[in-house]
Amino acid sequence: MSSNSEVFLGFVDAPIDVEEEEPTIEDTFIGGKPIWLNPNSPPDKSLITCDNCQKEMALLLQAFSPIDGKLYDRVIYIFGCKNTKECSKKKGAIKCIRAISKDPERVAAIKKELDEAINADLDEKLQLENKKKLNAELTKDLFSAATSSNNPFDTNPFGTSIDTNPFAGNTNTTSNATKSEQKLLETFASVASKNAPKKNKKVKQPASNLKLPEYPGFFLYVEKEKFKKMPMEPELEKYKDLIAKMDDESTNEDEDIGLSSSSSAQLNPQASQMASMLDDKYFEAFTNTVKHNPAQVLRYELNGKPLLYSGRDEIASKFSSKNHQDFNVAPPAYNPSTHRRFELQLMPKAIMDLENLQDNDVTLTDILNGMSWGTIIVCTDEEDYIPDEMFDDNHVGYISEWVGVQWEQLV
Repeated sequence: MSSNSEVFLGFVDAPIDVEEEEPTIEDTFIGGKPIWLNPNSPPDKSLITCDNCQKEMALLLQAFSPIDGKLYDRVIYIFGCKNTKECSKKKGAIKCIRAISKDPERVAAIKKELDEAINADLDEKLQLENKKKLNAELTKDLFSAATSSNNPFDTNPFGTSIDTNPFAGNTNTTSNATKSEQKLLETFASVASKNAPKKNKKVKQPASNLKLPEYPGFFLYVEKEKFKKMPMEPELEKYKDLIAKMDDESTNEDEDIGLSSSSSAQLNPQASQMASMLDDKYFEAFTNTVKHNPAQVLRYELNGKPLLYSGRDEIASKFSSKNHQDFNVAPPAYNPSTHRRFELQLMPKAIMDLENLQDNDVTLTDILNGMSWGTIIVCTDEEDYIPDEMFDDNHVGYISEWVGVQWEQLV
């Protein structure tokens, strides 16, 4: 027996092999090369450069994230500096970009899809309503004293007439279908509200000629989060490996220099730091949630609340309110009258895949010198706004979004 939540989870599906199947903007994947919304429209170089070492960063996640009813394509990118030994825990070593394409042909195609979906929905509702009325009339005639020349048994008066919205169950984050005509009208209203006079186009420093560093790439598939009755062990697989390697190295040190077990613990501060983490109720909730789906690399819940890795850092304090409208995340400078909402977070299992930590040849040093975050949280503008001057001649716009990194305390 299991129960569901409103969160969508991303799991590794298959390695990206560009010779077999190259990703498109409609794919969600970790690692590999970013796919820009237009091949001739890369983002500004500053958006993919580490603020600490000034080196280009590697793609951690590309998520196709269209919003129901919006007439454009939309992608979220997360980049991270591969110079982890120097830049880990440094500001600007991990960045997020929200990208939108308002290509007129694509906008027209999406609008056509939405109109067709709405018309199909209305047609079905009309047919069901007519059937309801017919069934009501037939039922009334069956039990009235008046005689009718019509045969009431030509149509089954007890036939089903449940008014089911065929789009209500469509919760896939990559769906372009809207749930109602009201949703479409709201979309047009929000677009119209941003029709300010156009400003001069921003001059970009192209990134298309850059060869970005890469991690191995993997396609993701998405499923609704389910909680199992019989969960797996609570520790994340990464920490199992980490603890095992710590124990092995501590044992070797004991044999080499003849230290007692208590002295060995003093020489291994990582182990004591992990014990401290396990006393954190947020970390406990994190592991207890993840244990139901330990292979998850991505969590997506637009307007939801992040699963905090720790309750003891500055990031946690921003999400202490139970009211999602009261998150203490700075509003975007380009749209200061609004606020940011939680959208997605990258999970530590992604590190194992990106850095190939399942490999038997990986050492503890490799792990400690690699990526050391517990989760990467992304919050985006609730109006999904990008200023007109940020769009180029190909109708593509990129903008930096808020990213909160909860770092591991083991290194």
